[in-house]
Amino acid sequence: MELTDIQTGTLREKTLEVAKRHKASWFELGQYLYTIYKDKHYKTWGYLEFETYVGKELHLKHTTAVKLLKSYYFLEKEEPKVFEEASNADSSSQLLPSYESVNLLRLAKSNKKLKPEDVHQIRKSVFDQGKEAREVKGQVRKMLSERDDRDPQEVRETRRNSTIRRLVVTLRHAGEELEAGKLLPAFLLKQIDELAIKLEDQLE
Repeated sequence: MELTDIQTGTLREKTLEVAKRHKASWFELGQYLYTIYKDKHYKTWGYLEFETYVGKELHLKHTTAVKLLKSYYFLEKEEPKVFEEASNADSSSQLLPSYESVNLLRLAKSNKKLKPEDVHQIRKSVFDQGKEAREVKGQVRKMLSERDDRDPQEVRETRRNSTIRRLVVTLRHAGEELEAGKLLPAFLLKQIDELAIKLEDQLE
């Protein structure tokens, strides 16, 4: 059955039902989420943003919802055989890799630092060997480190600066929100700002 044949009200109810058991049926939830995102059904339900819809109605993190729908779409476009088997109502959901593992394969396939043979090995780990997402992630990291011909010190500095920049941005945004909502006294807001400045001074 095509999701386009489902009435929007029924689609909304079915998505909520599947979301409650998505760990046992992530493929089905990914299918619903992809349709809702692509056709912007959430707007007809009173939500301006997809992120708001999945958070308030389905109680899903936006990052999780995006991984689910992208993993579903990846199988549809890149792994037609796996997609067909997963679409079969008689297939056991236990035979399908987790959406986290499929998402790691999706990201690996678009990573220019990885060679085709690397991606093939990752695919084998996901579909043939059924490795857990943490194992696949470790495998990808190892491959990337082997492909990185930069000096170890340079790699460390790049990672350090990137982490500091992310922290500075987080502090700035948090400070603005706290100040706007008058949620902290002025002296603490000043300390947040001063910490952000000190961190920026550490960038190399």
